[in-house]
Amino acid sequence: MLHWNMSLETGIAAVDHGRRQLLEAMVDFIQIVDDPGLNQKLVAERTGAIFKAMKVAFAAEEEFLNGRPEADSAPHIASHAAYSLAYVDLCKKLVPKIRNLKQAQQACLEIYRCIEHGVFKHVGEEALAYKRMRRQASSQSPSPVTSSASPA
Repeated sequence: MLHWNMSLETGIAAVDHGRRQLLEAMVDFIQIVDDPGLNQKLVAERTGAIFKAMKVAFAAEEEFLNGRPEADSAPHIASHAAYSLAYVDLCKKLVPKIRNLKQAQQACLEIYRCIEHGVFKHVGEEALAYKRMRRQASSQSPSPVTSSASPA
């Protein structure tokens, strides 16, 4: 199961907020699998919520990365696009085919595997890199200059 924990925190407020929202959308999604009223509409609503949260989370990361001159953000941003595209393609393939509870549950499980092995794994693996960038940024911040000027 997906759980937010300290290992996922980056120390960057906007990034952590976006990621936490994404994780909550993922958890809300997987919790509907046992709902006896599970249907195509509910699956579509929850997959849409994940996609919206994914866009917000990835935008926060991209904003942070674009502000880092030392970070080559292009590959990272490309990975976000690839995860988003794979997710949307899978949802477009599965959700319209849902006609009954069993199909809805099967679609949810396939979508869950996609987000768990793709997006969630990505979020977990990159947390340390964000922590390092944050530490580098804070150590490179100019400290106030205190000089004693001598009279000319």
